Amino acid sequence: MTAAVYAYPWNFHDPDAAVSRVRALGAGEITLAASYHAGKFLQPGDAQARVYFPEDGTVYFRPRKDYAVVRPRISVLTAERDVLAELCGRDDITVNAWMVLNHNTRLGMLHPDLTARNAFGDAYPYSLCPSQPEVRAYAVTLCGDIAENYRLKSLLLETPGFLTYGHGFHHEFAQVAPNAWLDAMLGLCFCDPCREGAKRAGIEVDGLAGRICTAVDVWLDGGADQSLEDWNANDADLAAYHRFRCQVVTSLVADIRAAVDPAVKVKVIATCQRPHATAYLEGHDLAALDTVSDGLELPLYQSSPEAVMADGRYVLDLVSAARTSVILRPGYPDMSRESDLTEALDGLRDLGISDFAFYNCGMLRAMNLEWLKNALTEKVLYV
Repeated sequence: MTAAVYAYPWNFHDPDAAVSRVRALGAGEITLAASYHAGKFLQPGDAQARVYFPEDGTVYFRPRKDYAVVRPRISVLTAERDVLAELCGRDDITVNAWMVLNHNTRLGMLHPDLTARNAFGDAYPYSLCPSQPEVRAYAVTLCGDIAENYRLKSLLLETPGFLTYGHGFHHEFAQVAPNAWLDAMLGLCFCDPCREGAKRAGIEVDGLAGRICTAVDVWLDGGADQSLEDWNANDADLAAYHRFRCQVVTSLVADIRAAVDPAVKVKVIATCQRPHATAYLEGHDLAALDTVSDGLELPLYQSSPEAVMADGRYVLDLVSAARTSVILRPGYPDMSRESDLTEALDGLRDLGISDFAFYNCGMLRAMNLEWLKNALTEKVLYV
């Protein structure tokens, strides 16, 4: 059994001390952010910054390959000091690279023609579209680059697909109540390559986009609530469009797997939502993604051990537990008691899960880290 902790490179001021802390928790692996987005991070134990703002859309490794239209930007931190290389050069810790792919506002601002567009034609700068050939080339080259030049166990792919409307952007405003149907409709991409690919698949995509625009405008004008389940069940073009989008994402992950050194595993972070039953809104067919990669990593970010287990069972009805790993957050907003962590771990082990990861060593309070240490050292999750 194995245990990894997710981490950010800006927390590794002293790699020796940081690795020692990770090992003391009972974890034998670090999953380090190697391609990441902006944010505002409250860091309880960081020696230099309690609140940290990383650069938007940069990479935390040093690219060596030639890139075409879309090019990575190296973070200032990494230009000065390659934390990933330092960790990969050690023999006392195993390293995974956490790759955020299509969630990249910096690149979206630079290449607005490559971003997702809703049915009205509005571009989403935070969301590169995986139907765009240049976006696909970037993701494939980026993953091949890091796997070739760093000693890694695995790549963990986050957002290889379409982002949902509610994925998160700076200062979001709306004076309408949250609505699953509206979020789903506004989250569908209708850029030119998506429309062209859908038409080749026999989908009446222009008619679908028109129906969505009309229905959204009626609802925004005060019309009756709409049901996402009813639309999925009764609009054949919408159902087919979901299937088409899943094929787009599955083929991209397959291309990444083919481009990466076979010695390095390629796993997919299964969703940026909860529960996993809604992953199709990102173009994620979980069973199909499992077959073209080395397995799924499930963020089971739920508010109770019972909900963790229910979400886990849903996915394990589709894929093998032997190829599946799980991420848990042993603290706010998911877990309020130490027993929440131990119950979730015990239940998942009973389901056949043997690989675990925990988010995030730079953001957890000392109390929560102690919970994690107690759970891992008691269960001896790494050799």
